[in-house]
Amino acid sequence: MNPRTFDYPCLLVKQGPDAPALVLFSASAVDINDWVGIPQKGKVLEGETLGFQRDENAARVEQIAQFFAQPKNVIHNPLLCAIREKLGVEVSFEPSVLSSSGDAVPGRLRITFPNREKLPFGDLVRQAREALECRVPELVGRADPEDLIAKLRGKLDGSFEIDENDVDEVQVDDDESGAGAAEPIEEALFQESHVTDFWNELKAREILLAKLGSQFKDDEFLGIDRPVLEAYLRPVILVDGQHRLLGALKAARDKLNDDDVLNETASRMARGDAVEDVAQDLLKERARQLPISMILDETPGEHVFQFVVVNQKATPVKPALLATIISTSLSEAELAPIGDRLEDAGIPLKSSRAISFLVKNPKSPFMNLVTRGLSSEGVDLLPWTVLGQLVTVFRDLKGARFYHESKMDYADIWRRRFLEQSPVAAPIAEKSSFEVWREPDGPWRDVFIEFWTAVRDELGSTSNPDAYNFWGRPRGSNLFNKPSLTTLATDFFAYLVETRKLITSADDVSALTKEWLLDVDRNYFNRDWKLAGVKKDAPGTRKQWSKVWYSYRRDPRALPRIGAYSTLYKD
Repeated sequence: MNPRTFDYPCLLVKQGPDAPALVLFSASAVDINDWVGIPQKGKVLEGETLGFQRDENAARVEQIAQFFAQPKNVIHNPLLCAIREKLGVEVSFEPSVLSSSGDAVPGRLRITFPNREKLPFGDLVRQAREALECRVPELVGRADPEDLIAKLRGKLDGSFEIDENDVDEVQVDDDESGAGAAEPIEEALFQESHVTDFWNELKAREILLAKLGSQFKDDEFLGIDRPVLEAYLRPVILVDGQHRLLGALKAARDKLNDDDVLNETASRMARGDAVEDVAQDLLKERARQLPISMILDETPGEHVFQFVVVNQKATPVKPALLATIISTSLSEAELAPIGDRLEDAGIPLKSSRAISFLVKNPKSPFMNLVTRGLSSEGVDLLPWTVLGQLVTVFRDLKGARFYHESKMDYADIWRRRFLEQSPVAAPIAEKSSFEVWREPDGPWRDVFIEFWTAVRDELGSTSNPDAYNFWGRPRGSNLFNKPSLTTLATDFFAYLVETRKLITSADDVSALTKEWLLDVDRNYFNRDWKLAGVKKDAPGTRKQWSKVWYSYRRDPRALPRIGAYSTLYKD
């Protein structure tokens, strides 16, 4: 692979003695597109990519392209970039003066990286996997994801043939006896880390592509394409400004249809110039020069930190996608140095990680049933914010109030009166019972999972999506929605308070939940409540359903009349 090199005059500045250096310069949008990677967060069949950028918004790109189409229009904000880990690439600054007493040093920025345009797709997958291992060395020597390989093999169409007797190995690592092969990866990465998942996705495809050999000649394989891979291999990451870059590129491409450009193209082709060279030259000539601020810090944690802070303080990222980005883009080692900084900046890191675990973990009854902010996910999912509110009730032990009478917070009462006596959260060293309880992976999490699993099994249905008590599809379910779930959580803590119950361990929660539901008719939610025209999350609906449940629980002789659920709430 012949290397590609770009060279720009620039200014190196530091905002403080401990701050990483910034390089300020400008470059053609066409050049930038060659050396920058836009790591978008998106779906890959049943998995997702490792990026942290939002999906491309075509309407926004068109809007910016039209803005750039006016020659006098300028956008002041620079693109925010960061250098990549050094894996076959080099981004270097060379000062133009030997010494400088000021805070800004003039010089030249040089970007050098391999030309991967003609690299076979299988090699590109391998290099992306190696880049991930460079980030997280604990991944080296990890066992092949056999289950995923088998699942992906089943998705191959009949145009490919794989010898079933082939050896399921690809010789890529020199050391097969390292600790990474013998020890669970969870010891190196936090359990909900998507870094491991993405490594599995790459490794599985790498193995299958090696088996296919010369049969495969495309630039897309089972949901992963060349642009996705190159985004992780380019020497520079685009932290903020993808729509400005894409808009500038579209504006330049639109100009290629102008009459003068078409005439020049025809003239040069008549002289024997290749059409690809002519188009690229004319595109560069007409592309905008965009200002760039590049941080000379290669750590992925810093990249995510910059993206989250910049976007959350300007146009906020939706909570679901923000939490997905925070909790799935970095390994534990990468996340640790920026954790306190994110919390100090007002970004709810710990709660985001806690919620993300419940959305992804197979033991959680909410797995794959909650929005994550990704494109192409189902529309009838429980909003991320609703799960977040339920997590707050259990993790922070606050917010367990009946909608129709909000004076008493039963979770807070139970915390103050019974948590310290509960063996499930015994104090450790200098940590109080509450501090132990509410750690992201503290006892609350197992209690949460056991409680909602028991609720699902006792009151819901998982086999019939059309059932009125289906555990999922909140638009149609009487059970799986914000008012019902919040009311159930509140009533459970009210029961704990009224019966003075302690929690010995998470293993006891299932039995405790069944005891709480002892007199409840299991068909409570499995009836047609005649909700046509009723908005479930309207304040009046929440209060009415809360009041109906509260009254029924105090005297469960008969199920409430159906009309009660669509009746307007009255004090």
